[in-house]
Amino acid sequence: MRQKSFMKFQPIIFCLVITIFLCLPFLNGQISIGPDTSFHLNRIEALSIAIRSGDFYPRVFFEQNFNFGYGSPMFYSFFFLYIPALLRILGVNLFYTYQIFLFGSCLFASLSMFYCASYFLKNKPVYSYITVMVYILNCFYMSDFYKRGAIGEVLAFIFIPITIVGIYHSLFDDKSKNRILLFGFCGLLLSHNISFVLMVILYGILILLNFKKLLSDKKRCFNIILTAITGFFLTCFFTLPLLQQMTGSRYSINGYFGTLSLSDYAMNFGSIFDFRTDASNYLCDSVGPFLLFIPLLYFFMNKSKKTQFMNFLIISSYLMIFMTTNLFPWKFFTIFSFLQFPTRLLIPASTFLAIVGGYALLNLNLHETYQKIFNTILISILTVVSMIQLYGIYSTYGIITPITTPAEIKNDLQFLGYESWYNIQELSTPDYLPMNANIDYRYYGDQIKTNSTSTLEIIDSSSTNSYTLKVSQLKKNEYFVLPKTFYIGYVAEIKDGDKVVCILDAVSDQDSGLVTIRIDKDYVLQNPSLHIYYKGTSLQSLSSYVSIFTLIFILFSTKRQG
Repeated sequence: MRQKSFMKFQPIIFCLVITIFLCLPFLNGQISIGPDTSFHLNRIEALSIAIRSGDFYPRVFFEQNFNFGYGSPMFYSFFFLYIPALLRILGVNLFYTYQIFLFGSCLFASLSMFYCASYFLKNKPVYSYITVMVYILNCFYMSDFYKRGAIGEVLAFIFIPITIVGIYHSLFDDKSKNRILLFGFCGLLLSHNISFVLMVILYGILILLNFKKLLSDKKRCFNIILTAITGFFLTCFFTLPLLQQMTGSRYSINGYFGTLSLSDYAMNFGSIFDFRTDASNYLCDSVGPFLLFIPLLYFFMNKSKKTQFMNFLIISSYLMIFMTTNLFPWKFFTIFSFLQFPTRLLIPASTFLAIVGGYALLNLNLHETYQKIFNTILISILTVVSMIQLYGIYSTYGIITPITTPAEIKNDLQFLGYESWYNIQELSTPDYLPMNANIDYRYYGDQIKTNSTSTLEIIDSSSTNSYTLKVSQLKKNEYFVLPKTFYIGYVAEIKDGDKVVCILDAVSDQDSGLVTIRIDKDYVLQNPSLHIYYKGTSLQSLSSYVSIFTLIFILFSTKRQG
């Protein structure tokens, strides 16, 4: 009985051990500042502040970027950041909050891959364990985890294996298991937008390759379409407001779509074989030796054991790795400029290669005795190499320590040694600021620009979300430019004393991209004032209700089926 109980929990114990092993560099008591580290740390802190203020689903982090506000929640989902934000509310230090969240993310990624590997490898635990090891202990994942600070990509590693199992069921196996596909894609979308789009494209290619087969199986087609529609409704609380902002105004992120060549960001071919993880290599943009070479065994397998799906995984993986280099003609593929960096392709490639690698090891044509010896040697080498690579990370100096305060983490001058026109520590690249905004947020101050000749008095600016301006009159064509970054959803209440007379939608100032209120007519009021704040949009409210009702429906139908 005890042995059965142990066998049942053995995968969890193994994944926990792998997670602890990967997290050993935490013992150096430091966090390195990578391209996205401070961005995500500040997102966690901003979300905790919003929740404390009673804003449980903030659309704008109002205190960010020198109190101009930053609308990253509408463009980059923070769904899973509630976990670390709640830890902050409970009083956990931001340093440890970040490490706990990374630990949990790694553990779930390990469990996710074990589930995926067990499905494809016929429940052969040894090969599933090896698959988990090469998946988690690869250079690119280590770099995301420690050096790049890419929390979104780290979360994507949880859901891509689930998505792959769901894709396989939808096209080749039990078509009724559409909940797996739904869960995988929805989780991926709420983790990392770019990884989601990549997996949709890859799924689309697989659908095209099997189009004739699908046409002859109408129920399978219906399940795929139904899953897509359900997934849209379930996540429209995020996707529709995102599309509303991107189509209704112009932000820096709009410039990434079909306009740029990724050639300047591509790697040298030799970087594929650069497995260094220490300080001599700023970011390791290689999947590492094991993911790179173990899957090659697939080409030496018996032809009868090869499948179309595994063929697709391995061919697309090596193609994506090649696409990260400057040998790929990126100038002809500006359609992929949404990737920002070609190395994003390594996210799905890593997952695909791990699965194919495990599959190839399982189907090696070796005698059982030799197979066991081979597996033992492989695991030993993998462990030793991983220890060396983790030591490289452990020995890398990190500037964030347990005594670093949240205020210090947003201080770019202290951490970076220089200042810019926006807060780099909080925003990283300013993807969600208005495009071509001619403004220095750091030194702009709290000035209000207007063409009004009336007396202007700020009577309440205590809230980072709102301004209340007392004016002597309001005339048609007058405008007021507030020190707030514009996002669709800002409004101004025209009030006479405490009475709201009219509500005007704010617009974006063409020069600065700030919130601008334009008076539409002459107002004759005894005690006029303007109350400007972020109200949100009808679409935001409606899409939230749709997603909630869809979730309730799914839970109810699942209970009935159970």
